[in-house]
Amino acid sequence: MTAVNSHGLFVPLPAGFGDDRTEILRGRSALDLVEPDQRDLVIDAWDRVRSSGASQTRVHLARGGEGTLYFFDLRKSHEILVCALVSESDVENEHNRDVGEVAPRVCVQHKNESAIFLEVDDATTKMLGWPRDEIVGRASLEFVHPDDRDRAIESWMDMLSCAGAQRRARLRYRHADGSWIWLELTNHNLLDDAERPCVITEALDVSDEMAAHEAVRFREQLLRRVAETVPLGLVQVDRAGEILYANERLFEILGAPRSGLSMKPFSQLLPDDRTQLALALDALLIDAMDRDLEVAVRTRRPGSNRLCLLRLRALTDGDGEVGGAIVCVEDVTERANARAELDRRATYDQLTGALNRASVLQRLEAQLTTAGPLGVIFIDLDGFKGVNDHFGHSTGDKLLVEVVHRVQENIRGSDTLGRFGGDEFLVVCPEGTMATLAQVAARITAALAVPLDLEDGAVTIRASVGIATANDGEVSAESLIADADTAMYAAKRNRDGRPVAFDPLEHAR
Repeated sequence: MTAVNSHGLFVPLPAGFGDDRTEILRGRSALDLVEPDQRDLVIDAWDRVRSSGASQTRVHLARGGEGTLYFFDLRKSHEILVCALVSESDVENEHNRDVGEVAPRVCVQHKNESAIFLEVDDATTKMLGWPRDEIVGRASLEFVHPDDRDRAIESWMDMLSCAGAQRRARLRYRHADGSWIWLELTNHNLLDDAERPCVITEALDVSDEMAAHEAVRFREQLLRRVAETVPLGLVQVDRAGEILYANERLFEILGAPRSGLSMKPFSQLLPDDRTQLALALDALLIDAMDRDLEVAVRTRRPGSNRLCLLRLRALTDGDGEVGGAIVCVEDVTERANARAELDRRATYDQLTGALNRASVLQRLEAQLTTAGPLGVIFIDLDGFKGVNDHFGHSTGDKLLVEVVHRVQENIRGSDTLGRFGGDEFLVVCPEGTMATLAQVAARITAALAVPLDLEDGAVTIRASVGIATANDGEVSAESLIADADTAMYAAKRNRDGRPVAFDPLEHAR
């Protein structure tokens, strides 16, 4: 296993990935691991992991043999991708050896009740590599692997307990070259035979089968180690949707106690999201189309749900039939919160919480594309600079926050308030006839005229308010705001605190 950067080059694994037993892949990139004609497969898998989050491909390795490359995209959480290789050659086949001829697969031996060889056939000598005189007269237990001797004795004693019985056991026998071969031994108890009492042993060489089992076991172990190492929750389900495997990280992310695979780790999802996952998984097991879902996970603290990204990937056989699925679970709460905070900062004024200039302009332009009357109210605070100069900017900031609060309380629910400049504010009023805008503007000026009690003393501030409506025909946001601004300056000149409506004849610019 190794980490991969966005350019496809191998880089050191971050802290917390793998352990002392993890074998680090060597080379510049995954292309160095395969034969030249296999590089297209690696490139295809590389393209797929960057678009779907995970991929795998079967390849011929440069060092010989075959293997499977797995890629996982962890760039959003750890700024890397992960490459893991499961190779056939990773399982040392201790039974491969150079022989001048093909060894037989079956042999027969005769033993006494103490499991001492009485007679062996030619196939036995060829299979084990020992000459006959080095086998006959010795106890068969001398040839058995130390780890298998207890099992060999138990099977032998069970066979001796009943005349005519036969028992089968799989044991490792030592070859003359020092290697071990797997034999399936069938012992027949013929000790009561009057003519030739003995135990006849039929031995079948099952080394290839056991090596295949060991290779599968090793691959499963390696994949489980990879699954427990990556900072993703992983779940494997069968065709019926039952969970076959789930790593520990899954339960950490979902905050669910692990009490066996019979439990449902996704029970922590909010009900609607749990339903969406079930529907998506059912569809995936039918059409094998990859799917991604963002779901919310309940936590013990109310209002602090976590967000998770689920990547659903189908598992198919050689004929393309769906046999199950893999679900990768990534906690994206911090990323989602950061994204929401960026959106908030890009949309709202940081001090007052009103829409910022760009956002209120965007809202106005959107309203201009709809039918119906539309108006704007332009508000400019009179004497605000004097407040800053006399009381300080901290008091000025508090005043601006209170202004927004009072304006927000006196506009309609359909109206939108934005901070247009330092002490300038704009209200966008859909369905805003001149009469309606005049009522709203009057409420605003009345509310702002009430003195504001601050720690440094009472502050009285007035506002100059201009009103403009969109006339028939095409009107731009800039021209409508300019009309309201012109009316606002007229109100400022009047110095009576009353809003002024824009009149194109009276207020020609």
